[in-house]
Amino acid sequence: MSPRAALAVIALGLVAAGAATDLPRAAQAQFWSDGATYYAMAWSLAKDGDLVYGPEDLARVRQEFPGGPQGLFLKRGREGRLFFAKAFAYPVAAAPFVWLFGTRGLPLLNALCLAASLFLGYAVARRSVALSCAVLLFGAAPIYVVWPQPELFNLALVCAGLWAWRADRPLLSALLFGIATYSKPTNLLVALPLGLAPFVGNAFGAGLRESLRRGAVLAGTAAALYGVNAAVTGDWNYQGGERKTFYARYPFDPGTTFDNSGFWMTTEQVGAAVPEEGAQAAAKERGVIERPRSELRAAFVRNLAYFWIGRFAGVLPYFFPAALAAFLFAARGPRDRDGWLALAAVCLSALVYIALIPDNWYGGGGTLGNRYFLNLLPLALVFAPRGGERLFAGASVLVAALLLGPALLAPVEHSLHPWRHALRAPFRLFPLELSMLNDLGFCSDPWRKKQPFGDPERNPRGYWLYFPDDGTYGREVVEGHEGFWLRRGQRATLVLRALEPVERVAVRLNGGPDGDIVTLAGGSQSESVPLRRGESRELVLKPGRGYPFYLSHVYTLEVGSQAAPVDTTGRPDARALGGFVRLQLDPLR
Repeated sequence: MSPRAALAVIALGLVAAGAATDLPRAAQAQFWSDGATYYAMAWSLAKDGDLVYGPEDLARVRQEFPGGPQGLFLKRGREGRLFFAKAFAYPVAAAPFVWLFGTRGLPLLNALCLAASLFLGYAVARRSVALSCAVLLFGAAPIYVVWPQPELFNLALVCAGLWAWRADRPLLSALLFGIATYSKPTNLLVALPLGLAPFVGNAFGAGLRESLRRGAVLAGTAAALYGVNAAVTGDWNYQGGERKTFYARYPFDPGTTFDNSGFWMTTEQVGAAVPEEGAQAAAKERGVIERPRSELRAAFVRNLAYFWIGRFAGVLPYFFPAALAAFLFAARGPRDRDGWLALAAVCLSALVYIALIPDNWYGGGGTLGNRYFLNLLPLALVFAPRGGERLFAGASVLVAALLLGPALLAPVEHSLHPWRHALRAPFRLFPLELSMLNDLGFCSDPWRKKQPFGDPERNPRGYWLYFPDDGTYGREVVEGHEGFWLRRGQRATLVLRALEPVERVAVRLNGGPDGDIVTLAGGSQSESVPLRRGESRELVLKPGRGYPFYLSHVYTLEVGSQAAPVDTTGRPDARALGGFVRLQLDPLR
């Protein structure tokens, strides 16, 4: 089979899978991430030919999603009308598919974008089917076929821009990158190779003129699209102005208006910001508060590592082929101009994402992997290794199967529950991104996020616990004592957060109904404590140096039960209980 025929077979499979996806049914009529807004925008364009939000749009959403458009972004524009507050490029592309095929048109368009990217990637990657498939398919990207939002649309735009650049069609490349920049402003950095290539091997003056020519086309394209946004809504910035996000209650519901519902989500500046007046409480929980420079510096340093190896957002676990390609290019080559420019664009983009949005550089707790990295993924096609392409692809398949196999086989299920894949043993090898603690995937499950023990806002010995895995049963009160049960025979990571630095943690253990062997580790200390049934023990851990997070201090602890399973049939509490654990803090004075 010829390379193009092989790609055609793969592409047909992707398109068939996209067309067969009944999204409302598969998602149990639930939205996630930004899907509600883009879904409503595409339907509004398909049916009404506009981007104005009205009662008909809300009614239309509820026909397939009775709970309404959870996570709807709206802004008040000209003449007081409400407009959808997202870029319109993807909804415009999706509208014909929605008009023809209904909601199935959204995953169909996504599948077509991924299929087109495979062919474009084949050209960019020196006509290698193995490299194109490895980079674009053997990671988290295929999961986004079922996401009704522009991740794969942007991926295809970047692939097309790189293809045009490599095919010596720079102005077409600049136009495509201009559209991608409008859709996601940080995509301007992906065009770095296009802008810098003229300086390599040419006189400075000639290189500058050509770079400016390309830049003018890119900037003009993006400016024209922003201009359309201004003409339609009265504001060039689709994320600025009077902008809110809505859950449960929506404008045009009885008694509900734009003013008395929703949360302010205006984006007029970059970096940490002070929230709108009257929205401090909601914004504080989302991390939108002013932070000390020392915290931001600590977050930046940690994020440099988390970007590549984090449990919920790292390139290595979610886009292994790109990480491997970067390592091989830097370590052994062969290296060329285009490869260096592409790798520089990835690294610079990573630095900018981390600097501009230190608390959410991967797309938020509702995402699976770093969805912003999808915009950078095609650059790996340029610096992917020459020679051994099939071995590279084989390694990528094995790692994808090991880490992402369940999510790739059930993409909607894992998109709705974006922490489940990370409960598996391979992901526990990667560190939790403490810099984004409140927005990690497991925080979508309410019992796991920021559970209070002992009134931490008022009591210096109070604290919050986060439960990022299934090694415990979460916070509960037993005989008047706050604590948590260990799951028998399992290990757990805990994240402890306190407003004051913690010097010591007193750990009180109870053996539970069948005794246990409890292991604990914090800082450089580790302990193993055997417990008989009902026996109580106490020990002290020194958790080490805390990580500063929004004027609080964060520590990680490891606890576990090593006891053998027991038969709990017929018991009032049929859970597999290990030991019961209580923590008491000794703040550093």
